[in-house]
Amino acid sequence: MVSVCLYCTDEPNDADLLRTLGSCAVCLPIASGDVCFSGKGTNGSDVLVCCERKKIGDMVSCIQTGRYLHQLQIAKSNNADIFVLILEGRYRRNPEDGLLEIPIWGINPRTLRRAELWEPVKPTTQFSRFDQYLTELARDVGVILKHTENVRGTADVILALYQNFQTPSDQHQSLRQIFNPAPPIVQLVKPSLIRRVACELPGISWVRSQVVIEYFQSVRDMVNADWEVWASLKGIGKKTAQKVVKSLGGMEANGITATR
Repeated sequence: MVSVCLYCTDEPNDADLLRTLGSCAVCLPIASGDVCFSGKGTNGSDVLVCCERKKIGDMVSCIQTGRYLHQLQIAKSNNADIFVLILEGRYRRNPEDGLLEIPIWGINPRTLRRAELWEPVKPTTQFSRFDQYLTELARDVGVILKHTENVRGTADVILALYQNFQTPSDQHQSLRQIFNPAPPIVQLVKPSLIRRVACELPGISWVRSQVVIEYFQSVRDMVNADWEVWASLKGIGKKTAQKVVKSLGGMEANGITATR
């Protein structure tokens, strides 16, 4: 099992989170966020991930005061690279007036028994305003948004994030089953044919296609190369090399020329 090293704030309101994380967390007076950890970004670069945990009422207050944006600025000045906002607690839209509501325990006026009731969050706000703010954080600021119902869920999300960020982002394959991500910056020069073809090959991302164009002089050279040549390129292992050669219709993994 991979060891986990999380740094959790020593603030009293996060004592329950620290207890739930257990031996995975170290209590420290961290400069930003509620939990921080180091991870890997694109090309294996080191990144600092800063997680902020907020209850629904606290988040609504932040919309009106701008406090969370200020916290983001402080985290950025403290060299944080990735920002995660974890909303903890259930909420819903009131179907009649559209207000944001949260559950509380109280006395049901009809049954006179203790039950879960829903009431507008304080300060009062429209559900649409709350949701739009979250959308803007994700779209315009790049904040990763997570939602949990309780502290156990929050701890689970943090642990999952930690595991995810231990692998460089360009090595994650899940989304590449359906597409290859675009280059990280706008290209003023159209990519060469070799690179465009390389990007479509199984296991070859935009980043790895740079290695391909540095080695091969033409698409014909790519097609004629056997898997051992492909496997010799940086970042391309044996399995990927065999898949590439097979997709190009060249030499098969066993060294026999494929029928065309």
